[in-house]
Amino acid sequence: MPETEIDIERLYYQDLREKKTTATGVRGRASRLGRVGSMVMPSDRLSAREKRDYRRPGPLITYSLYEDLVSFEVFDQMHYRQQVQLLPRWRRKYADDDICRQWGLSRYGLEVIVEALGG
Repeated sequence: MPETEIDIERLYYQDLREKKTTATGVRGRASRLGRVGSMVMPSDRLSAREKRDYRRPGPLITYSLYEDLVSFEVFDQMHYRQQVQLLPRWRRKYADDDICRQWGLSRYGLEVIVEALGG
């Protein structure tokens, strides 16, 4: 066989050996007393009631770009059309000083953005 095929075969068997040792994982390890056990996750130590509570879905949280003011970095990455739609809505809901404070801009910086968006 050519050398490349021998190298490929050697790598294949080495990969198999690594996968086998990984697959044995916890079962291959023994305690001081010689017992071999399975892996225990933190959720396995919960009582039945705690497990039911843990598996329940959490509260549904919804977000709306039209309602909540996002950071300037997120706003800057939006498409031009979306910026044109959102900024006037936010200016109606929030004061310009609040927008400047949250975005870390001066009043002049906000005016430049408003003029660039045609508002």
